[in-house]
Amino acid sequence: MGRRGIPLNRNGMLQAKRIARILPRLDIDAIYSSPLKRALETSRILVQENDLPMKIDSNLTEVAFGRWEGYRFEDLIQDEAYQRFLRDPIKATVPGGETIQDVQKRGLKVIRRATREFPQGRLLFVSHADVIRAIMCHYLRLPLEEFRRLRIDNGSLTALEVDGLWAEIKFMNYLPDVTRLSKESWGGLNASPLRRKKTKPTFEPPFSKR
Repeated sequence: MGRRGIPLNRNGMLQAKRIARILPRLDIDAIYSSPLKRALETSRILVQENDLPMKIDSNLTEVAFGRWEGYRFEDLIQDEAYQRFLRDPIKATVPGGETIQDVQKRGLKVIRRATREFPQGRLLFVSHADVIRAIMCHYLRLPLEEFRRLRIDNGSLTALEVDGLWAEIKFMNYLPDVTRLSKESWGGLNASPLRRKKTKPTFEPPFSKR
């Protein structure tokens, strides 16, 4: 979907309402939202059901996927630019888009500004999977090139506590209804012929990544 103005479908609305029912127990002080339609609709459901202030911040928006928007992963597997992105997602720029480093920088910018505005507050950021992955890599001290190892499902909650240079992950990819865990696989990211040639047989953990 990228940055297209696609609204929530019925399932998305149900996911937002499940999160809304949890928020009173989390003592949230404010919501910061991506400006994309599906994120705004999610935020408005949360605001309406919990009477919270909301701010819109463009730095929370989805990755700019440029000319790749509207395509499935399998449609891009022969694209040379896509192959470069698979080899080096950090330095490779999406045609007409941005790098994951760009995404991480703007995501952290939002959090740092928000914590200055609410120094003792609990804040909810409504954003998109790759933005959340990039931010969490920073706080987990994971190499950014490993961002795709972090699973972030639609309608999930991820929480961290930040105090100066200290950060503690409270939970990640929590789903109010675990049976809603997405079965969609990130097959396009693993189907690269270039990666297959280089890969040696290794132990596979008993779970799949998106």
